[in-house]
Amino acid sequence: MSLQVLAQRIKSTTSTAKITKAMKMVAAAKLKGAERTMLAARPFSQSVASLMDPLLAVKEDDEAPEKTLFVAISSDKGLCGGINSRVVKECKLSIDTASNSSSLFLIGSKARDGLTRTHGKAIETSIDEVYSMPNSFSLASFLAEQVLAKPVDHYTLIFNKFKSVISFDVEPKTIKGPACLGESGVCDEYEFEGDKEDVLANLYQFHIATQIYSSMLENTTSEQASRMTAMDSATTNANDMIDKLTVIFNRKRQAKITTELTEIVAGAESV
Repeated sequence: MSLQVLAQRIKSTTSTAKITKAMKMVAAAKLKGAERTMLAARPFSQSVASLMDPLLAVKEDDEAPEKTLFVAISSDKGLCGGINSRVVKECKLSIDTASNSSSLFLIGSKARDGLTRTHGKAIETSIDEVYSMPNSFSLASFLAEQVLAKPVDHYTLIFNKFKSVISFDVEPKTIKGPACLGESGVCDEYEFEGDKEDVLANLYQFHIATQIYSSMLENTTSEQASRMTAMDSATTNANDMIDKLTVIFNRKRQAKITTELTEIVAGAESV
């Protein structure tokens, strides 16, 4: 490898290190805001879940559903470690092991890219560019309407649950379909203003929207944490590469200088 090629590689690797360092700083700044929003929303979603989970949570003795809709939440951008591949892997595993008719509702383009080739026939809906604006409950309500437009027995949310900056796991959350709220004895201990069926239907849609909103916030926070870690590793690797290339460059340059001096001395002695 010539000195010119080495110099070009050192220059390009230095530029890459500057870019990855900047991306790490941007991700760190975004992580603080995303984590703050996620922590503020957790009590909201947990309070709604505490009311609805006793009615909608799947139990071991329940009958197997005839159809399940898997709602996979991923990101629209890459360079964020393996969080999207984890969601894709969980979706593939869930569909392959399901004994019923299953379909996919994808939020974010990365899940679509990872599932199109192997499970393209199972994809019913794919929505991209959902993160072009900050996560909001209005967006989650719109997505909930699209999800509930496909009536199934179970809805399963697949997303990255944020635990810490370096720890986030895929935790599927399964919710029974709205038909279970029409069974006799459901919520008879409560008094309703208006028609009970309408109130429960609205409450069910509100619950789905709440869980989607919470899942998107969890996944977004995990994305920024994973991107910050990935860019930190990329910067470290680039700096290590620069150090190795610099050593090789200096050795080659010194060898070239020594060769040139030897030729000069040999030429002088011959004269």
